This record gives sequence, structure tokens and C-alpha cells, in this order.
Amino acid sequence: MVLTISGKHAATKATTTGLSIFSRKFKVQKYLTFGPDTQCNKCLAFGHHTSKCANDTHCNLCAGQHPAYLYTCGQSDCPIKGKQCLHTTLKCTNCRDPHKADFKESPTTLAHTRKQLRGGIGLTRFTHVFPFTG
Repeated sequence: MVLTISGKHAATKATTTGLSIFSRKFKVQKYLTFGPDTQCNKCLAFGHHTSKCANDTHCNLCAGQHPAYLYTCGQSDCPIKGKQCLHTTLKCTNCRDPHKADFKESPTTLAHTRKQLRGGIGLTRFTHVFPFTG
């Protein structure tokens, strides 16, 4: 069942305490939409929402197993941390090509976008809405 709750305060209260409907208490969870073209901000893979990711974190710059804000280029005298510098060798975690993982012209990104479009906008979307339990 999907319900729309207006107002941030009411939505927060419903997710915290649940809802009582017809004298039964139900658990409420946030409605998340995602599809084949959705890129996770944690592992940088496609097809799932970041809040439900169970994969390892990957760097957007070098594909290493660390968040991008911890990236270092490896040059001991380089003062730049957590972002691209002159020494950075870019590497996509999805296709291993020399670009950032969120590069919109990446073959992997384009393939996932085409996959979404072939299914029809909105038709291949999935959600993480779990059945209410009383």
C-alpha cells in the first residue's frame, strides 16, 4: 500500500511511530524509486538506491575502495586531497575506462540510460516499499 502524507512533520512522525488504520498499527517506510538508470552514490553501480546499497564504497575518481573525499593521488608532495589533481589517473569503477564513474557520456551510463528508455519512462521503475505488517 502506498500513501501520501503531506508535510515533513507528519511524514517524520509516521515513519517514527507508524500509523493506526482501522484499529491496526502499521509500519511506515519512505517510498524510494529507482530504475536501471539510477546510479548509486556509494558503490557507483547502476540499478539500486544508495540507501539500500550493501556493496563496498568506491571512489568516483580512481575506482578504489574508499569514498572520493578520501582520495589521494599518491604523490607525497601534492597538497590536494579528496578531488582530482594534475596527477590523477581517472578510472571508472564500472567500465574501467579513464573517466570518472559519473561521467554522463560513459558507455556504461549510456547503456543504462538506453535500457531505461527502451522500457518506457516510468514503466521499469522499482520501489523499496515493504508490505505493512500489523
